Amino acid sequence: MKKIKDWIKNRFSASPRTTGWFVFFLSLALTMYLSFTEFQLRLSLEREEVIFKLNELENRFYAALNNGVSASKTLGFFAQNEENIIPQFDKIGKQILDSNPLIDLIQYLDSGTIVAVYPLAGNESVINFDVLSDPINGEGVREAIRRRDVFFSGPLNLRQGGIGIVGRYPLFENGQLKGFAAVKIDPAEIFVENELKEGAEQKFTVKLSKTHPNPGEIETYIPTDQSVQPSGFLASSQIDMGDWTLSVQLNKSTAFLEGLFAISLRIILSIALGLVAWNMARQPALLRKKVAEQSKELLQINERFELATRATSDVIWDWNIDRDKIYRSDLFFHSLGYSKLEDINSTEFFKTIIHPQDIEGVTQNLEETLQGKEQFWEKEFRIRKADGNYTYINDKGYILRDESGKAIRMIGATQDISKRKKIEIELMEANQSLANANEELKAFAFLASHDMREPLRMISSFMSLLDKKYKPELDEKAHQYIDFAIDGAKRLTNLINDLLEYSKVGFDVDNIEKIDTKALLREVLDLKSDLIRESNAQLILGDLPDIMGIKTPIQILFQNLIGNAIKYRNKDKELIIKVSGKVHEDFLEFCIEDNGIGIEAQYLDHIFGILKRLHPKEKYPGTGMGLATCRKIVTQHGGKIWAESEIGVGSKFLFKLKKYG
Repeated sequence: MKKIKDWIKNRFSASPRTTGWFVFFLSLALTMYLSFTEFQLRLSLEREEVIFKLNELENRFYAALNNGVSASKTLGFFAQNEENIIPQFDKIGKQILDSNPLIDLIQYLDSGTIVAVYPLAGNESVINFDVLSDPINGEGVREAIRRRDVFFSGPLNLRQGGIGIVGRYPLFENGQLKGFAAVKIDPAEIFVENELKEGAEQKFTVKLSKTHPNPGEIETYIPTDQSVQPSGFLASSQIDMGDWTLSVQLNKSTAFLEGLFAISLRIILSIALGLVAWNMARQPALLRKKVAEQSKELLQINERFELATRATSDVIWDWNIDRDKIYRSDLFFHSLGYSKLEDINSTEFFKTIIHPQDIEGVTQNLEETLQGKEQFWEKEFRIRKADGNYTYINDKGYILRDESGKAIRMIGATQDISKRKKIEIELMEANQSLANANEELKAFAFLASHDMREPLRMISSFMSLLDKKYKPELDEKAHQYIDFAIDGAKRLTNLINDLLEYSKVGFDVDNIEKIDTKALLREVLDLKSDLIRESNAQLILGDLPDIMGIKTPIQILFQNLIGNAIKYRNKDKELIIKVSGKVHEDFLEFCIEDNGIGIEAQYLDHIFGILKRLHPKEKYPGTGMGLATCRKIVTQHGGKIWAESEIGVGSKFLFKLKKYG
């Protein structure tokens, strides 16, 4: 065995160049095989990702189609078992759409004519439209009749605007076509563009297509970016309910590019291994020289560490737990003023300089950490300098443990955080002072409003008594002056009340709760029910996400904005108020839109000021505090409010609220 080892060693060093080339080609072959295997694996992962995306879209598509089948057949059941469903179509339609959330619209057709739609708003143009006479989309209607079952067409360009998938269920009576139950599905809810992206780039190309029966041409229904020519793996599936083919294709395969860097590194590694083998085989003396160079490099590294500890603002320390000895960098002595005495290198010395109020918490926390399994320890506390003054430090360390988990060594750094602590204390004191000032301001506002309202009540009361007692003796001008005085007192009282409410509007993070926006709006509408009834207003509530905020101010916000929409209505047309909401990444956005008298563009910022009015009080009563209160509430909830308007067309009041939690 020894002879064989000596022979191999001799052959290895006999021809260093041959040895180097052999090691290079062997390493290159192994690494290229590994790279090829990884490439095949990445291709497999891409195929699985495409198939997964196809299955995800297919499941979502089938869920929407199943909702459509359920909705159309439910409506068909009502149509075939009820004598006349049109009078109660809104009720039936709402129940069906509530049970099938992926359906946007439901229709009932007498023969081929659309006679009822839910929801009707925005879809009025399709009433009395005969789908059997439609030369473009009539083929889908005839296919549904042929199948005597639900058949889906599209996506189609809809008569009322937009694009939708339409499912029709033919209804027969005594073998004759009676009509259809039809539903509409919004394809944008199924094929969400953002889910097909990875970052800002489109990762997949999705196609929904079918072969047109007449010309025999393939029609694609989902618009695609013509500038993108997909070249990756393609997977497709047949959707029988509409004779569609759903396909998903990876736009660009990155399997090779992802491995290119690794291949380059492996080639470099193979070259390096060949050079190492060649270098090692040259002569044993070179190895000894290399060891000497490495030893010198280690010494330089140690020297650099010593210099680095002098350059940093942190005290570097190394604690040998078994021997209870601590090495500290020179900055410890420079910053704290201690000399390099023998007992400074023990933990007992460090305990003597920890503040008496912190010592118990620090030692207990450190012992629990060392006895546990944690790898890191960190604590903020105070230590005493050599001059007797205390300073705040942040002490943190990394724990090394043996195989049994026992802590044997700890390496860390100590940072002086006195300046930061001072700023934190000053900030806390400033916040407390501000809170106290706010409380005093609220108390002052309450007392001031109370003191101001008392004389106003006296003015109003005595003017009423004056009018009552001397009414026969006073002329019409005197009665008019008395009415002016009483009305002025009432308006000033209302203004004081509004200013008091404005000063009371506050924001406390501890009072934040989840608010059901729709339920909150129902409460607001109940409060405004008389005004809504008197103005014959129509309110349309869209999607309203829940809000994390303080309920009472949020209720006042909606109450003021809806109240303004009613107050400033255009009396020449029916008042329509729309309330909607959107969810963004960091905030919620709401919109209250009306078709009222509108606001001139130059006053869109002016209206949010305190006591700002655009109209005479005789025509539109109020104090000018409503929108100022709205702005304060929105600002306290981390958002902003603004208005968009056009004279004679209407106004939009939009506001954003920060997403908490």
